[in-house]
Amino acid sequence: MHWAHATGFNAAAYLPLLATFDPSLEVCAMDARGHGMSQAQAEPRKLGSWKVYRRDLARFLRSLGRPAVLAGHSLGATVSLELAAEHPDLVLGLLLVEPPLVDPQLRLQATIAKRLGLSARLPIARGAAARRAEFPSREAAIENYLGRGVFKSWPREFVEAYVDGGTVETASGSVRLSCEPAWESRTFAKWSTHPYRAIERLRCPVTLMSGARDERPLGPKAIAKFVELCPEARVVSVPDAGHLLPMERPDLVRHELDALLARVKTSQL
Repeated sequence: MHWAHATGFNAAAYLPLLATFDPSLEVCAMDARGHGMSQAQAEPRKLGSWKVYRRDLARFLRSLGRPAVLAGHSLGATVSLELAAEHPDLVLGLLLVEPPLVDPQLRLQATIAKRLGLSARLPIARGAAARRAEFPSREAAIENYLGRGVFKSWPREFVEAYVDGGTVETASGSVRLSCEPAWESRTFAKWSTHPYRAIERLRCPVTLMSGARDERPLGPKAIAKFVELCPEARVVSVPDAGHLLPMERPDLVRHELDALLARVKTSQL
């Protein structure tokens, strides 16, 4: 199984979740370009879409020499589902946690905004561009994030894992985010606005998980369209979680992965 992380995060941030998976399962988690410990070139001005993330993941999966179950959160979920549509030979099943699916009625506007560069003005992109990138120490970074902003609902172990996997030490002894704010902002601005074309081509077992506490970035209209295009998918709505579902309810993510693996095995018989 491969786990794909969200924008601005890193593979290690999910270790408290991944460590709970069945020990007989071989788990891989690659840092996406520009994130975590990835050494791939990441120049913001050259990032035109999420296609490069898909190509990177495809190359990684081919290096394994056999197909895998793909699981992912947000960016990682969308990249995984689009890869499954393009390279079905590489994918046995999909666990999609909170993929950012634009409201079907707003797809055209979102696509035009992205092409005109207007999506860089989205609050989430602007916020990422202004993110603090350096801290005096690992401990200072952890204390800065605990209980605040996007990390408000995260248990401490997840915050510590995020900092461990997403910072590098500078020559002066401070720590700096390895995902540069400009790269994170550009990734948000270039989000994939047409994953529906890929959804209708999916042929493997699929589970879609959404946090029902809020409707962004996965609202009821987008979920309904997903079901229309992929009627055999299992859809799970979690009332007491939001977009950060893997950190808020890792127990349910683990449960749904186990159920998906059982469906994958059945489909292979």
